[in-house]
Amino acid sequence: MFKNKKLILSGIAAIMLSITGCQTSNLITVESNNQSVVVPKSPKKIVVMNYGSLDTLDALGKGSLVVGTSLPVIPTYLQQYKNTNVADTGSMKAPNLETIKQLKPDLIIIDGRQASKYEELTKIAPVLNLSIDAKNYLQSTQEHINLLGELTNTQETANVLIQSLQNKISQAQTEAQKSNKKAIVAIHNDGKVILINNSSSATLIHDVLNVSRAVPLTQVIMNSKEKPKPTFIDNQYIATIKPDIVYIVDRSKAIGNQAMTNDYFDAKVLKKSKTKIVNLSADIWYLSGGGLESLDRQIDEVVDSLK
Repeated sequence: MFKNKKLILSGIAAIMLSITGCQTSNLITVESNNQSVVVPKSPKKIVVMNYGSLDTLDALGKGSLVVGTSLPVIPTYLQQYKNTNVADTGSMKAPNLETIKQLKPDLIIIDGRQASKYEELTKIAPVLNLSIDAKNYLQSTQEHINLLGELTNTQETANVLIQSLQNKISQAQTEAQKSNKKAIVAIHNDGKVILINNSSSATLIHDVLNVSRAVPLTQVIMNSKEKPKPTFIDNQYIATIKPDIVYIVDRSKAIGNQAMTNDYFDAKVLKKSKTKIVNLSADIWYLSGGGLESLDRQIDEVVDSLK
C-alpha cells in the first residue's frame, strides 16, 4: 500500500514474537527499549507519562485504566483527563515518585523524558519505555499501538485503527507527490529557530508522508567532544534555500514559555522566496506524537499545509 508497508509488517511481527516468548495467564514478557520486562497482561491501573501512549489507550477505549499522568502541560486534545479522577504525577521530566507510589499502579509507561527515573520507577511497578524511534517513526508507533492493544485485550480495535492510519498515510503520500512542494522542519526555542532535519518530526513529514526535503539529510556524526553545530533558520537562510514550506515546532509554546512571534520572518523575504510558514500544533508535535490520535492529527496538519 505504501513504501513502509514491509517495515510495518515486520515491526508488528517482531512485537508479536516478543510478547509470546514468555507468558502466563496473568503475566507477559515484552521487549521494551532493549530490555525484557514482565508486565501484567491485563493491567487494571496504569500511570502514563507518555502522551502518545495516553492517546492510544484513549482511542482503544481504555482511558479508564489510567490513574495518573503529567497534567501541567497535557496537550489540548487530552484535556478530558484533567476533569476526571486521574492524579497529577508531576512534570514530565521530574515525575512525583511519591504520588505514583500512592496510586499503586500495575504498570507505568514512560518515554525518554523520564528515562533517568527508570530504576526508581521500577521499584513501584513494571515500567515500559515506549519512546519513539526517531529514525523509524512509523514502525515504532505501530509496534507500540499493537503492544498496548495486546496488553489491554483490544487487539482487534487496534488492527482496525492501524488499517485506517495506513489508508490515511497512503492518501497523504499522494497529496505530497501531487503538490511537489519542498519543505524544511525547524524548532523554535527561546527566540531561535533551528533546523531539525534528523528529528522524529522530520522523519514523519519527509520519510513517512513523503513531503520532499528542501535541504538534503546529512549524517549526524556523534562525537563525545563536539556537538553538531545547529543550523539557524533566519531571513538570510530563507532567501538562500527558498523552501516552499517551513514547518515550525514551537517548543517554547509547548512548555508554556514565549511563543514565536508572527513577525519572526520578514514578510517581504517570505513573499520573494515564495515560502509559507506552517506553525504545527506545538503540544502534539513536541509533547506528544507516536499515538493513534496524535499521528492522525499530525497527518491532517501536513496534508492541509499542502493545499
